[in-house]
Amino acid sequence: MNSTLDVLITRVEGRTATQEEQLHQLVSQTGGRPLGVANLAEAVSALRNCNQPIVLLSEHFDRSSALEMIRLLRQCNRRVRIILLADTDNVSFLRQARSAGIFYHALEPRSEEDLAELKLALHSAVEQCHEQQQTEQREHRLWRHLTTALG
Repeated sequence: MNSTLDVLITRVEGRTATQEEQLHQLVSQTGGRPLGVANLAEAVSALRNCNQPIVLLSEHFDRSSALEMIRLLRQCNRRVRIILLADTDNVSFLRQARSAGIFYHALEPRSEEDLAELKLALHSAVEQCHEQQQTEQREHRLWRHLTTALG
């Protein structure tokens, strides 16, 4: 992996300090830089300063609807990849979340299995971001060569 990506971790009531630390370690292990955000204002500020952020969004973040949060976060940065941490099997809710633009749905990690699944999702999101960065770099070089050749 070429560069470190920012991964916003939404803080929620009920998550223990140990669980919070596990999330930070998991993000670091997958090549991301963990950034804890406690509310929507912090999340928006962080998103504006990130090129290709990843967000671990809890369904109970900042006492707002997860679906509203997904839409707001996507409006702030269309390149954001949102991994929704939600302990639900409500098909209608999950369908709406996918439609709103989540990258992946995972359970709030409470077991080793949950952590392993989240690690795979994070790894996939990080790889996708790096692939997109490489594509954009190639396109930029191509346009630079074309400008030089034609200009």
